[in-house]
Amino acid sequence: MCGAKGSISGVSCPTEIGAFGKKETDFSDRDAQVLGFSTDSRYVHLAWRKSHPDLAALPFPMLADLKRELSLALGILHKQDGVALRATFLVDPEGVIRHVSVNDLDVGRNVEETLRLLDGFQTGELCPCNWKKGDATLTAGG
Repeated sequence: MCGAKGSISGVSCPTEIGAFGKKETDFSDRDAQVLGFSTDSRYVHLAWRKSHPDLAALPFPMLADLKRELSLALGILHKQDGVALRATFLVDPEGVIRHVSVNDLDVGRNVEETLRLLDGFQTGELCPCNWKKGDATLTAGG
């Protein structure tokens, strides 16, 4: 995310949805909107909210990609299982995808890493390996 406003979208299991929900304030403080989506129906999303305490008051919308059109268009549809892989997209205010992270079904994502990447993109500067908010950025040629 290079400027203010933008979105972070992803597909995930309920534990990841809860982790992103717990950090929603951190994303909104950075003028970022979190959107979740999966190939499950809104009824499954509702069941998750009822059965997982971390999802009861989820602070961002969950979208249902029942026809798998979005997952297929983004190249994250698991060929054998027909479900979306665990993916995160950082999209800038102009709708340009600035970062994509895709994990196979058996490995969860790191919300703190997503925040770190967002911070880096929002500096508008060159950030070195393992950079964290508050660290020095690089100058051209350095």
